[in-house]
Amino acid sequence: MIDEALPAQVGRYRIEGILGEGASAVVYAGFDPDIERRVAIKCLHREVAADAGYRRRFQVEARAAGHLNHPHLVTIFDTGETDDGRPYIAMERLTGDALSTRVEKEGPPSLPVIMNMAVQIADALDYAHGEGIVHHDIKPENIMFMEGWKHAKLSDFGIAERRGVPRDAEGGEQRRVIGGTPSFMALERLEGHRADARSDLFSLGVVLFWLVTGKLPWQETGDVQRLIKERKRNPQPSIEPRDPSTPSILIGIVRTLLAQAPDARYQSARELIDDLKLAQREYTRLQENPLTGRIISLRVRWASMLGVTLTLVLLVGLAAIYGKQRTAVTGLGLDYGSSLGRMIAHESAENLLLGDRAATRALVEDIARNRQIHYIAIAGRDGQTIASTIRSEVGKPLPALNADDYLSREDEVDSYHSHVHGERDAMLLFATPIRYQDKVVGHLRLGVSSAPLVAAQHTTLWVIAIVLGVTLIAVIGAAYWLFRRPLILLDLLSEAMLRVARGDFKYRIRLVRRDELGRLFTAFNLMNQSLHARLRASDRHAPRRTAERAVQTTQILPVPEETPENAET
Repeated sequence: MIDEALPAQVGRYRIEGILGEGASAVVYAGFDPDIERRVAIKCLHREVAADAGYRRRFQVEARAAGHLNHPHLVTIFDTGETDDGRPYIAMERLTGDALSTRVEKEGPPSLPVIMNMAVQIADALDYAHGEGIVHHDIKPENIMFMEGWKHAKLSDFGIAERRGVPRDAEGGEQRRVIGGTPSFMALERLEGHRADARSDLFSLGVVLFWLVTGKLPWQETGDVQRLIKERKRNPQPSIEPRDPSTPSILIGIVRTLLAQAPDARYQSARELIDDLKLAQREYTRLQENPLTGRIISLRVRWASMLGVTLTLVLLVGLAAIYGKQRTAVTGLGLDYGSSLGRMIAHESAENLLLGDRAATRALVEDIARNRQIHYIAIAGRDGQTIASTIRSEVGKPLPALNADDYLSREDEVDSYHSHVHGERDAMLLFATPIRYQDKVVGHLRLGVSSAPLVAAQHTTLWVIAIVLGVTLIAVIGAAYWLFRRPLILLDLLSEAMLRVARGDFKYRIRLVRRDELGRLFTAFNLMNQSLHARLRASDRHAPRRTAERAVQTTQILPVPEETPENAET
């Protein structure tokens, strides 16, 4: 610290005490009697103010920052010089603490506070950069908190720079020094190169790294050249968050901010804000329900498995029923055709024996009136057709039957399922010998429609399908509803475990059940009780975790000489 007497007044401001002091300046608690406002007055030390170029630059940049008006920027009210020629800045006096002080008192803030602070400071930087102002000294001591951890403000524009203003624009003297806090400065600024808004984003990245991990990314050292070498040797320090629930998006944000090359960082604070808001949404989603991944509910799984099993059982059973029913219906049709064929053969035997062709044709015409009989033909002993429903067959041998269409034989009646010339649909064909007193006097072909059999089989198939569908819907619906109750209890257990994950070790499941779930609830309660006891024991003996101390003074550094090592960047 610099030993300087406390002035009674600076400009028109009455001095009430000292708020803080650094290597380059002291901050007084002041009061503006004209408007009765409490202010903070930052005044350069005498030896720093002795540098005329730096003094002029301090005043010019402070006046430029005085035009900034943003809810997350400390407002600058006035600038001027003391009676002994030292420049000062009169600014808003805040009632809160600096981030560094708050962390020392209370430990590192929670992740929501860290991300909310980062959004607020990035928004302030976005505004300042848009106005052409680069802060150049982003660090925990220059971030003030009010209303607990809710509202952050960026302070101390004492070494801010207006972009677009040449270094020798003030007084024609080339600036030979740079200001900043080395541990938080970007590599290009440490090496004396022209820096821009992206160097502020790098400094904010160092602050975020410190808050997320509890330590600075590079070891603190008073040797700037050594720090530069360390940065080049380890350009991407490992990020190991204190909180295991840190979103991967936030870790990626910090890594991008700390990129050594400015082109690899965020190119504007607005880009950073967009990603920070994504990290906030991801964290909120995971905290509200970390089990939001896509799953197939047990309710659906159980109902589906029951449905598949029931379908297979019903299909096998109903297929067997359908096969039996089809065989029975077909058998009835064959019995009917065989019996009808034997009856017609008996009636036509006498006519064939007497050679009464007219009576035979009359018999055929009479029988053909039956709608179920689609074909009938009677041939004599020589095989020549005497009468037929297909007139072109009369006087010709009966058509040969295809052996592939053969079905069965019963009492000399051969059954076929075949087509007849001139008929579109297949039918049941019965070939019956016509006998008179055990002598074959002719042959009969009888075709009976199979449509009623097919219709009966289709009806059976539809009934089976309807029964299968109704049964499945009823059983699966009932199972889906019945499975709702155990899933509600599983949700209860899931919510209880999430409460434990969030640190609520006092929670107990009060529901009493006399089944396996009841035993599971009891095991959970015993586990949480044990964890609660261990936590209380560890809290009594373990020291409070805190972050590495990051309070560092702003330094005025000479611009390094251009060396081959510096030129590498």
